[in-house]
Amino acid sequence: MTTVRTNVLCLIFIAITIAVSAYLYPTLPEQIPTHWNLAGEVDDYTPKPWGVLIMPLAAVFVFVIMKLIPVISPRGFRTDQFRGVLNIFTVTLVGFMSAVALLVLLAASGRNVHMNEMIFAGVGLLFIVLGNYLGKVRKNFFIGIRTPWTLASDEVWNRTHRLGGWIFVLIGFFLFLNAFIRFPEGWLIGSIVVVALVPIVYSYVLYRKVEGFEEESPDTD
Repeated sequence: MTTVRTNVLCLIFIAITIAVSAYLYPTLPEQIPTHWNLAGEVDDYTPKPWGVLIMPLAAVFVFVIMKLIPVISPRGFRTDQFRGVLNIFTVTLVGFMSAVALLVLLAASGRNVHMNEMIFAGVGLLFIVLGNYLGKVRKNFFIGIRTPWTLASDEVWNRTHRLGGWIFVLIGFFLFLNAFIRFPEGWLIGSIVVVALVPIVYSYVLYRKVEGFEEESPDTD
């Protein structure tokens, strides 16, 4: 995906979110629901105007951060070689944040929004998209599975991200299905643990196999 198309799509997503916020603002209650528990019940509110602005601002924040990454990446860890993937990540994340903002606004306006089902489906699709491209991310300090062992070895980085991509896709399908088939809460917690720990442990084991941990010989004058 080109950078121009990325910018246009992201700005369209953000503009739609801001426009809907402005249109619904006069009719929205003073307390905006901003958090739902696993039972689908609202358990936290944020007063206007921040309750209305927080999600559109989050989408803007994500867009700005993603655009800054290529600018602030140090030499040797530039993102130029996977710029297309970074653009896809940017559109996906901004689109996701904008969609969540719209769901929150619709729920606050009294529409019947099945928030948990929509969020699980959205997060599942998010993981599937990110997982499909994770293996194409090259070594950098901002995007991907950044452990001491992946950053120290190109081979460990690439192989860990290929595994991580498969895990993201599988967990994404699981979360998407959870929108329609409610799995036990423990399964959801377990899926989070898998996503968080398996790539980290794998990167350590792989580094130990590929590079080893032998002590470096001290420099001698």
